[in-house]
Formats: sequence, C-alpha cells, structure tokens
Amino acid sequence: MQKKNYSTETILSNLKIDALNKMQLASIEANEKNNNIILLSSTGSGKTLAFLLPILNLLDDAVKTTQAIIVVPSRELALQIENVFKLMGTGNKVTCCYGGHLRETEENNLVQPPVLIIGTPGRISDHIRRGNITLDSIKTIVLDEFDKSLELGFLEEMSFIIHSLKNIEKRILTSATEAIEVPEFIGLKDPVKLNFL
Repeated sequence: MQKKNYSTETILSNLKIDALNKMQLASIEANEKNNNIILLSSTGSGKTLAFLLPILNLLDDAVKTTQAIIVVPSRELALQIENVFKLMGTGNKVTCCYGGHLRETEENNLVQPPVLIIGTPGRISDHIRRGNITLDSIKTIVLDEFDKSLELGFLEEMSFIIHSLKNIEKRILTSATEAIEVPEFIGLKDPVKLNFL
C-alpha cells in the first residue's frame, strides 16, 4: 500500500484547529481497530473530521480509482464536507454530487476518478446507474447523518448504493440522534458504538 505523507499536525494547522477533541480522537482510535463504527455526536461537534481522518489512513495512493464514498442527506452537508476535505490540503481529488446543478459537470469530474466522492443518495444512485462511478475499488462508505437520510425517504437509494458496492470493508455511520434502527441492508456486523451525545 502506497501512502502519501501527510501528518495530522499539518492537516490541523491547515484547518486552523489547535487539537482534536475527545470524540475525534476516540473515532480515530476505534477506526484503527474496527470496520463497523456508529458515531453518535451532536451537530457541530466536529464529526466531519472524525471520519475524514480515518478515511485518509485507508487511502492507497497506488489505486487510481475511487476508494471511498460519503453519502449525506443534503447538498449543504455535501459541500461542507468537500470544503473541509479540500482545506485539509492532502492533494487528493474529491468530487461532490448533488441535485440542483448540471449533472454533466459532475460527469466530467468523474472521468478522472476522484479518490473520494461525497453526495446525496439520489444523485449518487443516478451516477451508479449511468456507470459513471468505478465501484470495485470503493472499500469505505460513510453514511453521515444517516438518520436524516432515512427520515427524508432515501431508504431505497441508500439500499441501492450499498448493494452496488460489492467490496466494502469499512462502514462508518454518524448520527446526531440515538433512537434509530440501523437497516439490515447496511451490513453492519458487530458495530462499535461511540456515544458522545
């Protein structure tokens, strides 16, 4: 596995953050040892970094296709995560996919596959159906605010996305609420639950 060399210190400095908080440190540690994580933490607590840093550790620079996908309930959240990822300054390519703007723009961005795709369930499903995403090399999926995605009625699309990804090794689910059943299709086996609510 080929790794780019970027230190957490440099990333934090790029993000103008002094130190990781307890929840982020716990997430990084849990992700090193486990493939199925449920992270419960309130909105605005820094969950984005709590899954982006573990994703970085998993990226193999020898693989020139998409390796991770983050599914979010809204365009705003997709853009916010993309922005954080770019500010981290790792030089890895990321593409954001969401409704409400030209699909062709995204298709052009997907021709040279990004390492990371962030998007809403409907738009990601659309790209999968059109064959725009290299599925085989995607080993990590994050369902950020998955409770909201389920509330908003994205169950079918999420199920379709997960069934399309045959080689998933790591699943990270985040939520700001506790009272949520994790649907079976997500395939969480003995998840480690980090509860910071």
